[in-house]
Amino acid sequence: MLFWAHSDPQGRSENHPEAKWQRLAQHLENVGKLARDLASGAAPNYAHFHDLAEWSGLLHDLGKYQDGFQQMITTGKGRCPHAIHGAAIAHAGADGAKGLKAAHIALAIAGHHAGMPDKVGDGSSLQERVKAAHASAAQLIDRAMQDSAALRRLLEAPAPKLENLLGRFDLFTRMLFSCLVDADRLDSAGRAPEQVPLFAGARLETLLRHINNLKPDSSQIVASARREILENCLTSANYPERLFSLSAPTGGGKTLSAMAFALKRASLEPDRYRRIIVVIPYLSIIEQNAQVYADIFGKDAVLEHHSGSFERLLGKNVGTKTEHFAPADEDDRQYERPLFRPATENWDAPLIVTTSVRFFESLFSNRPSDLRRVHNIARSIVILDEVQVLPRSLLAPLLDVMKELSDHWGCTFVLSTATKPAFEKSDSLDRRDPRWPPHTVREIIADSASLHTRLRRVTIDWRISEPVDWSEVAGWMRGHRQALCVVNLRDHAVRLFQILADTATGEGRTREGLFHLSTRMCPAHRLVTIAAIRQRLNEGLPCLVVSTQLIEAGVDIDFPVAFRALGPLDAIIQVAGRADRAGKLTAALGAPAGRLFVFLPKDHRVPPNDYENATGITCASAMRHAIQPDDLLRMNEFYERYYNEGADLGSKFQQMRRKAEFKTLAAEFEMISSRTQDVLIPYGEGKSLIDELRRIGILTAHLRAGLQRFTVGLHPWEFEVARKTVLAEIRPGGNLWEASNAAYDSETGLRTSIGPEQLIC
Repeated sequence: MLFWAHSDPQGRSENHPEAKWQRLAQHLENVGKLARDLASGAAPNYAHFHDLAEWSGLLHDLGKYQDGFQQMITTGKGRCPHAIHGAAIAHAGADGAKGLKAAHIALAIAGHHAGMPDKVGDGSSLQERVKAAHASAAQLIDRAMQDSAALRRLLEAPAPKLENLLGRFDLFTRMLFSCLVDADRLDSAGRAPEQVPLFAGARLETLLRHINNLKPDSSQIVASARREILENCLTSANYPERLFSLSAPTGGGKTLSAMAFALKRASLEPDRYRRIIVVIPYLSIIEQNAQVYADIFGKDAVLEHHSGSFERLLGKNVGTKTEHFAPADEDDRQYERPLFRPATENWDAPLIVTTSVRFFESLFSNRPSDLRRVHNIARSIVILDEVQVLPRSLLAPLLDVMKELSDHWGCTFVLSTATKPAFEKSDSLDRRDPRWPPHTVREIIADSASLHTRLRRVTIDWRISEPVDWSEVAGWMRGHRQALCVVNLRDHAVRLFQILADTATGEGRTREGLFHLSTRMCPAHRLVTIAAIRQRLNEGLPCLVVSTQLIEAGVDIDFPVAFRALGPLDAIIQVAGRADRAGKLTAALGAPAGRLFVFLPKDHRVPPNDYENATGITCASAMRHAIQPDDLLRMNEFYERYYNEGADLGSKFQQMRRKAEFKTLAAEFEMISSRTQDVLIPYGEGKSLIDELRRIGILTAHLRAGLQRFTVGLHPWEFEVARKTVLAEIRPGGNLWEASNAAYDSETGLRTSIGPEQLIC
C-alpha cells in the first residue's frame, strides 16, 4: 500500500502522469534530514541537538499513516488530525516499539500545525492528549516501520540517551520546534534552506566607504562625536562579552555605528555569526532604517519584516469588551496544499530589519508561523534599537531570554539607546529583582558621561507648574519660523494641527509649511511628509510640525526649537534630540542653543498603565530638578523608580516558562496582544498594488512586500467603527481590508468614520 504525505499542488490525481504527490516515507526522511541540517546551523557543536531534530522530523507526521488520513488526502473530503500520534510515541513510547520518552520532541510534534500546547494541564495539554492518543498511535507503528527504513532504524534501536539540555527547557524546546517546523514547511514547498552568507568583511568595507562619503551636515562637535562613537564601536567589536550597551546621545549616528560594530565582530569570527538582526520598536521608523541599509548594501540584502504582515486576526475579549487582536488558530489542512499556504518569512537572509513585536513574539509565541524563524536567531548579532521602550511588565522574560540566547545560542546583543535604562540591578544580592546582576553588560562608549556633556545642544525649559490650552501652544509655535510639537495622543495632534490650520486660513495665509504626523498615516505617506519637512528645514522655509510620539526616536530631523507635552522622561529626552540635532546653532553660540519647552496641557491625558506611571515619576522629579539632556544621574534615578516602585516586571511569565506552559504564555504575553488589524490604504503606488491584489486574488510575496508601506493598523474598537463606513473587504472572507478614498485625508491620514458631506466629490 502507498502512503501519501501531500497531494498534488494542482489537484491532479495520483494516477495522473504529471502529478506530483509526495510519498509519506520520503517526506518524513526529508524533514528529518532538513531539521538536522537546520539544527546544525543553529548549534554546530551540539550533536545531540542535531539528533533530536532529526528524530522530530522522522516522527512528526506518523499520524498520516492512519487510514482516515489516507482516505482524506485521496478524496479531498473530511479531516483527520494527525500531529498527536508521533508526539505520543516520542512522549512515552508505544506497545511493540522502543519509545523515546522525550517531552521536548513530543511538544514540538504535537504543535507543528496548531501550536505548542502546555506540557501539563487540562485536556488540551500534551500530557492529556498523548494519553488519549497512545493506543491509536501504537497501532500505526508496524506499517510505519515497514514503509520507512529510517523510522524503523529509529524505533527498533535501543532507547536513545537523552543528554542534558543546552540552557533551559523552554528555549531549547522552541529551538527544536523551530527546526522541525521550518524543515516541514520547506519540504512541503519544495524549497531548500537559502542561508545566504553574511559576507561581513565586504559589507563592512561598503559601510565604511558610505560613512566616509557622507556630506557633512553637522557641526564639527557633532561630526567629531560621531567619529568617536564609530571608533568605539569598531574597537569594542572584539571584546569577549555577548551583551553590550551602545549609550550615546541622539544624533550620534548610532544607526550606522551599531551596524559597523556588528559587521566588524562578524568579520573577526566569520564561522560564529550568520546574520545581523536589527530590532526597532516603532513601525514609524522601520521603513526609514531599512531604506538606509538597503541604499548601502542593496535592496536584496535586507529583509524588512513588519509586525503585521496581513495575518488573519480574531478579536480577543477581556471581560465583555474586545480589547485586542490575537492570531487565528492555524488549521492542519492549510499545509497540505503548500502552494495555497500563506507565505511565512523564516529569516534566512543575512540582514533582517524587524520590529520588537515581531522579534520577541518569535521567542514567546507558541504558533508555528512565529516560532519557525527562532533557529535562525541563533548565532546572530542582534541590535536592539531604542531599547529603553521595552515594556516594563515584560522586562523579566525579555532580559532572561536575551541572556540565554547569548549564553547558549551564540548570540551577541547590542542595546542601543540615548537614554540608558537600568537593566542591571543596583543590589546584586536582591534575589527578588529579576534584572541582570551588575556588570553583566559592557558599555561600548569609553566615556559615555563625557560624551553626553560634550554633545549637549539643547536646554530644556520645564513649564509644567500651570496647565495651558492648545490655542496657547499653537501661539507659541507660531512665534517661531520652524518648530516641532510632540503630543501624547492622536486626537491631541489633530486638535493642535487643526487650530494652526484654522488660524492660517483665518489670517489669509496658506497652510504650506504646516504638517501633521501620526500612525494614522501609512508609512509611505509618513516618509513623503518627513522628506518634505527635511527639505523645508534645510532651505530655511517656514515649517511647523505637530506629531505624535512616532517622531521621537530614530527620525533624523533638526528643528531650532521643540515643544513636548509632559510625558515620560526618556521620551522628553528623545524629543530634545530633534532640536539643533546637527549642532550648528550650538557651535555658533558656543553653548547649547536648541530649546525644548515641556508643557502641561489642560487636557492632560496620556496612554494608560506604564506610560502614565512613567509620566508621573517624571513630573515629580522635574518639579524638584530642572533636568537637562546630559543629566545621567536623574535618568538613572527615573529608571530605578520606574522599575522598582511597585512594578511587576513579568514574574508570572517566568513561572510559565519554568512550567513549560507554551500555550498559556502565548495567550497572555501582552507584547503579542498589541497587534493591530492592517488596513490597506489607496495612497500613491498603493492604489495600483491594491488593484493588482484585487485582480489576481493572491497576496504574493511581491505584493506583500510592496503593500507593507501602504497600511494603517487599527485596534479592535477602531476597526469595528471603521468597517461600518470606510472599509471594504477585498475578497469576502479574505481578511484583507481596503479603506475608501474618501476616508484618507491627505494631511492627517485615515479617518475611521466619515459623514455624508465627505462622500461628495
